[in-house]
Amino acid sequence: MGSPVRAVANRASLTRCWYLLDATWQTPYMVAKQCATVLEGRHKPVFSKDGDTGDHVIVFNCAQVAMTEWDWEFVRVFDHTTRPGRYRITFAWELLRDDPGELVRRSVKLFLPRNDSRHDLMTRLHCFRDQNVPDNLLKNASFMLPRKKAPRKLSQYSEEEIKNFPVIWSKTTGYEY
Repeated sequence: MGSPVRAVANRASLTRCWYLLDATWQTPYMVAKQCATVLEGRHKPVFSKDGDTGDHVIVFNCAQVAMTEWDWEFVRVFDHTTRPGRYRITFAWELLRDDPGELVRRSVKLFLPRNDSRHDLMTRLHCFRDQNVPDNLLKNASFMLPRKKAPRKLSQYSEEEIKNFPVIWSKTTGYEY
């Protein structure tokens, strides 16, 4: 068993990596799960709850996140400044229209621990509306986080692929409703 001094020295010698994440066709919550894992450092073998081992995450294409129609219309964000009459309700579609990065930031904030380190972790999250990421951030990026493949539209399938698609249910002959 190593000494506590050596463990602290090991953690202090670690460098922070920069990760890129493309949010195109991803739900904000799936993006948030991936970001929170990297921001906290849970993906590293030297992770400890009391140590700060997290990395930076650059999320781009935040304006192209995907949500269901119900989520766009009914998911609300609540703000309160603790002053009377300062209670605001903002819908998800309004956040996407005004600042798509804020929609991702708020989602990530839900997945982070609710303690004093949350603010420090959020400062390592960088969100951008589209692919225009500043060069000084891009030159630091060393890894690309995997993302879910975007689904194809029905018009993008060939006739042969549609014909060979497995039939899960078919109407039997002679059956009346």
